[in-house]
Amino acid sequence: MKLTRYAPSFDLGRVADFDQWLRHPFAGFPAVGQLLGEFMPGAASGRLATDVYEDKDNYYARFELPGLKKEDVKVEVHDRLLTVSAERSEKDGDKEESYSLSRSVSVPEGVRGDAIAAKLEDGILTVTLPKQEERKPKLIQVS
Repeated sequence: MKLTRYAPSFDLGRVADFDQWLRHPFAGFPAVGQLLGEFMPGAASGRLATDVYEDKDNYYARFELPGLKKEDVKVEVHDRLLTVSAERSEKDGDKEESYSLSRSVSVPEGVRGDAIAAKLEDGILTVTLPKQEERKPKLIQVS
């Protein structure tokens, strides 16, 4: 069996799936998507670049939002779904540009909903989701 490297290219078969094309308009143009992704992560895919991790006390969700202010960002938790959306528009004379990005991640069970906090610093939005006491690891003394 011979393995060959996958080389994505633009073909009309991919555009035929209109819904997929709307979600990822640059999927057929990898060079454009890569270039756009270098300047604004997530823009090529229409989703925010996200990292989710945890420690013993909290779950964390980090979103890359370079160049955005906290006024441009909206954070929502509803039905165990954390949604971060960002919208920005710039006007330069007659020219106006705007874009919006969004990403949702599932919130694990055992999160204290009343203590969720979000902080935007240096283009990174960190959402802290504190664990309930019963979800935290417990140290058992060996006798």
